[in-house]
Amino acid sequence: MSQDEALLPTKPELEILKLLWRRKALSAREIADEVAAPLDWSYSTLRTVLERMVEKRLLKRLEGEGVNRYAASVGKVSLLSRMIEDFSGRVLELDAAPPAVTFAKSKLLTRSEIEELERTLRKAEQKS
Repeated sequence: MSQDEALLPTKPELEILKLLWRRKALSAREIADEVAAPLDWSYSTLRTVLERMVEKRLLKRLEGEGVNRYAASVGKVSLLSRMIEDFSGRVLELDAAPPAVTFAKSKLLTRSEIEELERTLRKAEQKS
């Protein structure tokens, strides 16, 4: 596994990131309330995953008042760009990522984020 692949989230990690992108910072208990049941995880499993995500630098731990809170330490557009580039090259064997307009109906991205994604993907394509 390359260093870049290690920075890509697993499917459950991505669910946690999407929650934190929407809600900014949450305690482990608040995250568990949202994602532990759908993932069929115990609270201790969730805590282990959160700590691994901190180690991978996907999350940052915000300490204070006796309760750790977690926040995404990667930007939504930059991470999605890496994931799209990885999928396009590794799975689809494309030389370039698809245009960001492909994601126009995404519930995760705003119009301005789609435009930012387009710029980011084009910059990455020019470096290749």
